[in-house]
Amino acid sequence: MVGLASLEPVVLASLATRSPLLLIGSHGSGKSLLLERLAVALGLSWRHYNAALVNFDDLVGYPLPDERGQLRFVQTPASVWGAQCVFIDEISRARLDVQNRLFPIIHERRVQGIALESLQHRWAAMNPPAGDDEDEAVYAGSQPLDLALSDRFALQARVPDWRAFGEGEQEAVIRASQTGPDPQAGPLWSAALQATRDRLPMVQVQWAPSIARYVRLLAALLAEAGAVLSARRAGMLASNVAAVHAARLTAEEAAGIEDS
Repeated sequence: MVGLASLEPVVLASLATRSPLLLIGSHGSGKSLLLERLAVALGLSWRHYNAALVNFDDLVGYPLPDERGQLRFVQTPASVWGAQCVFIDEISRARLDVQNRLFPIIHERRVQGIALESLQHRWAAMNPPAGDDEDEAVYAGSQPLDLALSDRFALQARVPDWRAFGEGEQEAVIRASQTGPDPQAGPLWSAALQATRDRLPMVQVQWAPSIARYVRLLAALLAEAGAVLSARRAGMLASNVAAVHAARLTAEEAAGIEDS
């Protein structure tokens, strides 16, 4: 991923643990392109929804009563049924009622109380909501997510602005839409994903006490600053630290093989 090396462990950790991932960045920073190409490279059956425009019927299809008087859904190509991956773009521009409908898909992998058996990955992207940082573009339509919905995204990451890239990286980004996906991306990501999953149990056992201590101290410091972590979020953070560390070890191992 050109210029996005800092994101690779986070994305890989999300894939390995099947934890919901939220990418936050300015328009044109490649959030959607990254997730779309990743889904294609891994051969996933995926759906792409624009949360600012999507209707509930777009997600589930159209309900009709069957011969037993129960509802069944007439599916469309965009329906969520059978999808292995769901990418929800512009999630911060969704109305609150739409956010509420998306909540169980992200949190429980369910819709209307029905389990989405095939669904593995839940990804979303958004522009940063308007804040006090004068260096950032102001997105009037991008609103902070409901806290409960935001809390269900175990992994959240900022996508770097391409203006911070080196000249070679900037030119590679400019050419990206013309060059198309790397044909080796699928095998490389699949191998890294399996290696991270294999390594994660060892990392969890070896580093569990240190990670727990780190999260406890971090929670105390955040509380002093007025940001209180829930017990669930603290546990989620500990799991994330282990997963990202396992992903970094995998990336370092792959880089060592390439350099040798």
